Amino acid sequence: MDLVEVRFAAAGRTVFVPPGTTLLGAAAAAGVELATGCARGMCGTDAVRIAAGPGALDPPGEPEAGTLARMGVDAASRLACSARVRSGVVAVLGDAVSGPPD
Repeated sequence: MDLVEVRFAAAGRTVFVPPGTTLLGAAAAAGVELATGCARGMCGTDAVRIAAGPGALDPPGEPEAGTLARMGVDAASRLACSARVRSGVVAVLGDAVSGPPD
């Protein structure tokens, strides 16, 4: 099985995880703390901006898609508790509200 590379830009950490791992799970494996609330894709507390190639993440399902739409964030944002990595490299750039740190 090919592992997926997940980079956490703000923390300067990278971790390799199996496909199907959530971004929140990858953060825990990398020792990176992400703010989270309900962990069910409904509260939006863990919305993050990501950069990834096509097919690197599973598409958002419900309720993640509904929560992202309600929040009004752009297509580069996902919920860390719901977004599952699939292949390649995924970079977590920062939280979806304030964006990457300066």
